[in-house]
Amino acid sequence: MRKIYISILLVFAVCSVVGQNFRGGLRAGFTATQMSGDELSGFHKMGAYAGGFVNWRFVQNEHWFLQPEINFVMKGSSTFLRADKNGNVMGNKYVLTLYYVEVPVLAKYRIVKGLEVEFGPTFGILFAATEKDANGKMPGRMPFRRFELCGLAGVSYIFKEHLGLNLRFVQTAIPVRVNDGNHSSNYLEKKQFSTEIAFSVFYQF
Repeated sequence: MRKIYISILLVFAVCSVVGQNFRGGLRAGFTATQMSGDELSGFHKMGAYAGGFVNWRFVQNEHWFLQPEINFVMKGSSTFLRADKNGNVMGNKYVLTLYYVEVPVLAKYRIVKGLEVEFGPTFGILFAATEKDANGKMPGRMPFRRFELCGLAGVSYIFKEHLGLNLRFVQTAIPVRVNDGNHSSNYLEKKQFSTEIAFSVFYQF
């Protein structure tokens, strides 16, 4: 976490030096994610989403911006035990949590004042992963790839001079994990891809 904070501070330090065409900001929110290839479905895993960004307005075109970011993102998948109307316990318990530091590099387009769309690649580094079932930590699991590559599309609405709301859809372009056949295959089919919906509030200086 210390490295994340240092990186965010460096982003804002650059922002303060380069001039009036650059603006910086902070965001905080949450994610709803799912993992394909885990025999489950639905955006049931909730997680934290926070970070910082700078955006650069093209001098010749006030509608286009370039926006690099550094974000902390929690992803994964989950399902839980539940009881039916007779009190009988049904289903299974499974919780996968992935902790990433991600660096989106986005192109943003201002449609009208206050409304912007964004798209671009996202590069991520996995620094922790936990995988548990009803018995605790699951042994013999295939590790996840250290790096990820995603595509991102989103929309922002700035409702005050410095405050805005952001909604994003993020999809991994390459598998985050590929089963080699030598590890436990419970909740793990051949390949796994991560899909994320992220909502955040941001403050732009």
